[in-house]
Amino acid sequence: MQKLTLLFSDTELGEGNATDDFIEDDLLIETIKRNFHYGEKYPIDFIFNGDTFDFLKAPYKGTYPRHITETISLWKLEKIHKAHPSFFEMLKDCLKINQRTRIIFIHGNHDFDIEFKGVQSKIKEYISKDKEEQKRILFPGFEFTDGLVHIEHGSQLDDFFEVNPEKLVYDSPNQIIAEPFLLTPWGYNVIYDHYIQIKEEFPLIERLNPRARTIELLPLRLKKKIILGSIWYMTKSFIYTQWRHRKDPMRNFPLFEFKKYMQNFLKGEYELKVDRRAKKKLIKSNFQVISFGHTHRGRIWKFREKWILNTGNWRDEYDLNEKEKCYMPKTKSYGFILHSEKEIQEIKLVKRKSLQKPIPIKDIFHYTRKKKRN
Repeated sequence: MQKLTLLFSDTELGEGNATDDFIEDDLLIETIKRNFHYGEKYPIDFIFNGDTFDFLKAPYKGTYPRHITETISLWKLEKIHKAHPSFFEMLKDCLKINQRTRIIFIHGNHDFDIEFKGVQSKIKEYISKDKEEQKRILFPGFEFTDGLVHIEHGSQLDDFFEVNPEKLVYDSPNQIIAEPFLLTPWGYNVIYDHYIQIKEEFPLIERLNPRARTIELLPLRLKKKIILGSIWYMTKSFIYTQWRHRKDPMRNFPLFEFKKYMQNFLKGEYELKVDRRAKKKLIKSNFQVISFGHTHRGRIWKFREKWILNTGNWRDEYDLNEKEKCYMPKTKSYGFILHSEKEIQEIKLVKRKSLQKPIPIKDIFHYTRKKKRN
């Protein structure tokens, strides 16, 4: 039986505040709905391949707790729902295309929180009150395989965000905190202790590519705050903080982790790299297609008669155009795979032009001070 799999990653729906990087709600909704007609012929899997919800950068009552419990995640989810109600309404429409339509949410490094059963139940409830329809809303974990197609967000292929799926929820709180909490990567600490303050004050900076060149263009004061502040934070965390809080697993910063972070930072390597591990996984498998997101670089290529599909992203981002002296809004993209259990009939990366305006280089410092929506 033929079916259609549609893949969207890195939408990063936030709370509608300065750190919320999902802006083009209407464009995403219109893009998804233009595929509804395929439901007349095929079952459709709408797969949201990680970082669908940006729990990572969503504050909890104005703060960013290190120990993220289900209570905290549910509070954040409520705010995300209020900020983007049309997204959830659209998902409800997806389920009504036919009785075989499914919605599948895969874990990403921005939404580890969907590991909590209470969060999964609330997402289902926001989409549909119908218990039968809710059965077609799935949470398979960090990866999903359907015949020849293997799908995962990509953070598990990334040394900086990889976690143990079996130990994602730390359920031995003892004297640390009364409830189970997410055992997130150490990098969450540097985000919450250092980068998030910069993000709140200058929301646009982290959305400008390439990151290394963007940092070069920033005012000296801000450049020092990012570079020197990061080096100081990592050094302090390794030689002092982890020992002061040695009973807290969230503060553990072993030598190999410290070296990995410091080496990449000193080299000026700020981009995520997962392609090599994805290729290796594809070669060793019986999959015909491996699809991931995470790096925000939409691309499709053939490798040893198999396909690698990076579905890109839907959060707001800009690419530097040195010639025009401006940052151009980045093109959005998603994956389209028509397949059966034994054959890939069609596979493509579908692109949609962003409706945002270019930002002159001379204005990037000014633009970072405000949230820019349609």
